[in-house]
Amino acid sequence: MIVSNASTLILLAKVGIMRKFIDVFGVITIPSEVEKEIIAGDTFDSKILEKEIKDNHIVVRRIRSSTENVLKEFKMHEGEAEAFVLYNECSAKAILTDDGELIKLCKLFEIPFVNALAIITRMFEKGILTNIEACEYLQKLNAYGRYSKKVYDYFKQEVNCP
Repeated sequence: MIVSNASTLILLAKVGIMRKFIDVFGVITIPSEVEKEIIAGDTFDSKILEKEIKDNHIVVRRIRSSTENVLKEFKMHEGEAEAFVLYNECSAKAILTDDGELIKLCKLFEIPFVNALAIITRMFEKGILTNIEACEYLQKLNAYGRYSKKVYDYFKQEVNCP
């Protein structure tokens, strides 16, 4: 099982690769707060994500534990805290996140995490995306995401982008 916060799902929907990602990697599990975040507003990406929830490709689960300690110790929003708690409650494989604070928390507790750029790279490595497609998706993600030049350049190099 893979747990996600809102950031990565929104980015994948914005660049138009959400469906292909789910087809390849399977069902994604999110906590209730993340559901609220990803379907809020009247945007194209929120409509895509809402459909994926209706089609049970994104499954919403309620957390059983409190996020109080996580929120007290780390500067993150409720959705990220719930994703962290859900990961632990479900013994998930990894957390999908592009959120800096949740990434720090994952590193601290040695939790595997994957960002949207890494997803594109992995899809390229598996032969699901061509080099040109992967480079285009990385460029689009960089336009929407808040990646440092160093992080973006690393993934461009992994896919051999110009």
